[in-house]
Amino acid sequence: MTVSIARLFCFSFIFAGLSSLAYGQINVDSVLAIAETIEEDGDRRDFLDDVVAPNNFRDFDDPVMLVKEQLALAKKLNSFQDEVIYALDLITSANFVAQFALADSLSLHYVTRVEDVESLRNKIYLYHEAAKSAFFNQIYDQGIHYDTLALELVSGLRPPAFRDSMAAELYNFLGKSYNASGQFVPAALVLTKGIDLIRARTTPPNVLNEMYTELGIVYSQIGLYDQAVEYLDKTTATSKSVIGIAGTQTNIGRNLLLTNNYPAARDRYLKVLTYDLPPSAQGISLTYAYNGLVEAFYRMKNQDSLNLYYQQYTSLLEENPELREANGFLYRQSTFLYQLTNNRLNEAQATGEALYQEAIEKNDPAEQLMYTEFLSDLYKKQGNYRAAEQYTRALMTLKDSIQGANRNNALLLYYNQFETKEKENEILRLDAERQQATASRRLFQTAAGLLGLLLLMGLFFFLRLRKARQKLAAQNDELNELNATKDRFFGIIAHDLRNPIVALSTAGNQVNRLFDRGKTDAVKRVVGNISGTADRLNGLLDNLLQWALSQSGAITLKKERLSLTKIMENNLALYAPAAREKDIDLRNEVPEGTYVNADHNALQTILRNLLGNAVKFTPAGQQSVVTLSHRQEGKMDIITVSDQGKGVSEEDQQQLFSLHRGRSGSGRRKSGTGLGLILCRDLAELHGGRIELDSKAGEGARVSVLLPRG
Repeated sequence: MTVSIARLFCFSFIFAGLSSLAYGQINVDSVLAIAETIEEDGDRRDFLDDVVAPNNFRDFDDPVMLVKEQLALAKKLNSFQDEVIYALDLITSANFVAQFALADSLSLHYVTRVEDVESLRNKIYLYHEAAKSAFFNQIYDQGIHYDTLALELVSGLRPPAFRDSMAAELYNFLGKSYNASGQFVPAALVLTKGIDLIRARTTPPNVLNEMYTELGIVYSQIGLYDQAVEYLDKTTATSKSVIGIAGTQTNIGRNLLLTNNYPAARDRYLKVLTYDLPPSAQGISLTYAYNGLVEAFYRMKNQDSLNLYYQQYTSLLEENPELREANGFLYRQSTFLYQLTNNRLNEAQATGEALYQEAIEKNDPAEQLMYTEFLSDLYKKQGNYRAAEQYTRALMTLKDSIQGANRNNALLLYYNQFETKEKENEILRLDAERQQATASRRLFQTAAGLLGLLLLMGLFFFLRLRKARQKLAAQNDELNELNATKDRFFGIIAHDLRNPIVALSTAGNQVNRLFDRGKTDAVKRVVGNISGTADRLNGLLDNLLQWALSQSGAITLKKERLSLTKIMENNLALYAPAAREKDIDLRNEVPEGTYVNADHNALQTILRNLLGNAVKFTPAGQQSVVTLSHRQEGKMDIITVSDQGKGVSEEDQQQLFSLHRGRSGSGRRKSGTGLGLILCRDLAELHGGRIELDSKAGEGARVSVLLPRG
């Protein structure tokens, strides 16, 4: 029996008034009451379909009740294919109104009958809904299983745009399931596939953002923090949710802390404080931001800023006690760092030890790593070096363990990214061929294998022996170099220090004799020689001291923005008398207002040695020129000292920066200790720069020191 035209006409008038109920939503009770007046189940189903079709679930005040009635009618009519459609609609509506238990039970029930479903699209939907239910109930292996089955079918969907969109959704949830179950490499691979699949298509940004965020989390889990920041940052430009952006910024801040980029982490957390967040999201976002700021300022050793944001954090929790209950461990961590920074060491010890024990109980290696580092700092401050050493050892062990696991995951990820389906098919083909080999061939292979094993054992022991010999040879070379350096060092002390001291010790008698004879000019000349000898001795001792400090690692650079013009002028004034005596023109071609980023004392030492060498090795009486200049190339400041002396031969240049070189070379540098240039090189390298020499015998020399800018 069909519904009469008059009845449908009546229904249209009744239905027109239903949408005014429940703040513009359609009243489901009224719809079902009308449906009850229809006698035939098929007609009743058609009526409900007509009501639902032009609307979506949010247009009804109780969509679950409405779709339940449709599902019940499909069961009465014994139409399983329609039943599946209504079951999928009911799963969607149940999720929409947060009736998750109903959605889970339906998806897990109907997926057991998926083989009876005729529609390819509905099969995929059922697998995916079951996978989502498994994911939200933390049954990750089951979720991976169902989404993998769905992916095997998705290639048959049409049109291509829908196929790719569905595949991206499957890759997205599959990546989430792999990540949640600790299978980070497969998670990265499927998420990358999903991103590559939909990036070229016009896709809603939230789909890509979800996958970027998940991939960023995966990379963070395996210690690839730079890649994690890269993918997380992609979402901040396109996301329209200020809550989502705030969460992403705190996540980026944590990864930047793990890369020791503390200023960048600080800036991310400060951004969160500027967002206009809704009240419901302010608490959790600000809690993580303040916690991150306290840690960032602790690591930057900025006590004032740490105290400021800790007090703001405390005020936030006092105004919102529920936040302290939900995220108390974060506040306790910040309190530990606050106590440690402000030397409330006994309180810090109690707080830190409790946090460390909780991290052990939770079996959280990342938290254990953080607290072992902080507790090591604490015990060093207390002077309890034994306890500090214990935590330092624990820190190193944890680091090795975590980094080892991360390294393995990263290597496995890179390996899998370059594997192709063609290689897998080749492996399968070779396996099939091996399985078809005859018994005689297997016997031959066994014999060959035994022989190969013997050869490998021989090769193994040979390689170990060769490695041991190479190590011994390297140690011998190192020992010879150390002995040569020692001999050279003692040679400097025995010869280059002894000679001026002997000269000074005899100078007094010489002055007395000349003075008794009334030879005042000669006395003045000797006194001048004494002064010069003392200056050279002082310079030599200064270079020896600086070199010894550099070798022991005791030099700590304090880089600052320095006026190169002023430093050049000071050094030129220092060597002006010696230059005038030798008729050498000192030219300063460094432009006014030139600045470099360097340690003041180190730069003075470098320039003093380079300028002193230039004056020393430029012949007197030839109106020679020594030039100081500066230029910039790329990211380097280049300071050059040029002279017109005898130059340095290629043979001598090869040994010029070696302390244990011979003293019989033919170049001009054979006189002197050679410590000055070696010290210049070491100080330049401490800055991250280097020394370069451009010279030929008889053509002067250009010595340049290259220092990083900024």
